[in-house]
Amino acid sequence: MKPEELLDLIQKERQEGASADAVARAVEAILRKLKRGMAVSLPGVGRLVPDGRRSVRLEPAAKPGGRRGRG
Repeated sequence: MKPEELLDLIQKERQEGASADAVARAVEAILRKLKRGMAVSLPGVGRLVPDGRRSVRLEPAAKPGGRRGRG
C-alpha cells in the first residue's frame, strides 16, 4: 500500500467516524426531548410525540395537497 493510499484510507475512516458521532448526538438530543415530554419534528417524516409514560407515537407529515395518510 502506498503512503497516499494509507492517508486516503485514514481520512475516509475519520469522516465516517465523525458522521457516526453526529448521528449519535442527534439521536441523544431527540431522546432527551422526548423524555422531557416535548414533541420532536422530523422534516419530511412527521412528529414524534410522547404518548404516556414510556411510549411515543408518530404523527405523519402532511402530504402535498393537504391530505394525511392513513395509519
